[in-house]
Parts: sequence; C-alpha cells; structure tokens
Amino acid sequence: MELRPLHPMVGAEVIGFDTQTGGTPDEIAELRAAYDRYSLLLFRGGDRLAPERHAEITSWFGPPAPISNDGTANVVSVLHNRDPAGSMLLPFHCDLTYTDVPIKAICLQAIELPPSPTSTTYVSNHAAWDRLVPEMQARLAGLTLRHAYISDVSEYGWPPFIADHPVRFAHPRTGRPLLLVTEFHATRILELGEDKSSALIAELCAHIYAPECQYDHVWQLHDLVMWDNLAVQHARRQQSDFAGGPRALQRVSLAEVGLPELIERARERQLA
Repeated sequence: MELRPLHPMVGAEVIGFDTQTGGTPDEIAELRAAYDRYSLLLFRGGDRLAPERHAEITSWFGPPAPISNDGTANVVSVLHNRDPAGSMLLPFHCDLTYTDVPIKAICLQAIELPPSPTSTTYVSNHAAWDRLVPEMQARLAGLTLRHAYISDVSEYGWPPFIADHPVRFAHPRTGRPLLLVTEFHATRILELGEDKSSALIAELCAHIYAPECQYDHVWQLHDLVMWDNLAVQHARRQQSDFAGGPRALQRVSLAEVGLPELIERARERQLA
C-alpha cells in the first residue's frame, strides 16, 4: 500500500489496497495508523461494496462498532438527494456534536452520482488547533462551547438538541488536541458574555475555514471516504437538487449511541 496526501492539512488516498478482498491484520494496522495520522482516507478505483463489506471495513477503525441511526438492525443507510438530508446545504460541522456522544467516524461510498461534479468539503480540527498561536491556545484551553441544533425539517419531529463541549477537545482515543468549533452548531462560549462570545466564535471560524485549509473532495463513482468525525468537519457547499441527477452516498457510522435514543434523551431534557 501507498499513501498520497490529498491536502497539506487533511486526508490521504490509499493506493494499492483492494477494498473487495483486502484486510489482513497487517493491512488493517497500517490503515489504522494512516487514519490516525491523516484523519481521512480515500479509497478510489474499486467497485461498489456490498453493505456487509462496507460495514466490515468501517469496523476496522473502531471501537465503537457500526451502529444504526434509524433504530433498525441495519447499520448501512443511504443519503439520497431525493430527501432533505441528502440535498440541502450543510454548513461545516461534525455530526451530533450537539449531543453528549458525537459520532466517532463516518464512512461514505458514492453509489450514484449526477452528471455534473458534486463534492463534499473537509477541514481538519487538529490542524486548526495546531495553527493557533500559543497565546490563543492558552486563552481557549479552559473555555466551553455550547452546541445546539433545531431541525428545520418539520417531518423529522426532532426536539431541540443542546450539548456543551470543551473548545480545546482532547481526542478520546489519541489524546491529541483539536479545536471543536463548528459554524453550524456553535452558539455560545459559556464563560464569556454574549458579545465577546460571538466575536470569538467568528474569529475562530475565520481561522478554521480559511480557503487554504479546505479540501474539496469531488466525488467519483465508488469512491470510499472514511473520516474521523471529531478530527474532521465536513460541509455540503452547494445544494444537490434531484432534478440535476441522482446523488446517493452509502453510509456507515461508528457511534456509541443511536439517533433514536439521542432523540429520546433530548425530549427528556426539554421536558425537564
């Protein structure tokens, strides 16, 4: 296997690995080491994966194990641009940071693509922290950010979600620090007044999302992209309208708690 960096700050393409048949213990160990180093791995040029194989490959990068988000036994789902979740604009975010147990990792495979190019954009939270000057790192070390989400998709029927996390977030597996501030869900730095909080969040977002820090991944059919959801933020910068052609991404995630339980926890918190 060889690794080709995709961007100076995030991601590497894995070359010479067969996603259909590969997976010896030595190969998995090498892939896990690359995953910890680059936070995002691209496997390109293979065929479409059976759902069971997709889940197996994703499981190599746990624990936790692959989990269903819809309450069924199926850990594989499809994001399709026929639906709001697969088509609407998505600002930069990490999935479910507005809960106490954010998703640990996400693995997508492009199984259907429109004629025009379509992409997902990524930035590194590790690189964002490392690029801060020491004075700013010291200032942020003791601060707490409130993440919140209120769905504008009425048919979901979700309650409001709220969770608080350190701005300087230590990765639970590696201990490496990362800057956990996202434009989609960051609402308030709890230790600061409203004006100072808003100003600091805006300053940090400008730092995190500087153009030179963004890796725009233009999907090719059967691309498989595996990323660390805490170390990497992702965004859909353009709406994907079904009228322009179908866009479907097969998805497996690693998480400690499924979405139905998180919704129930949020409802209980709302009532309390």
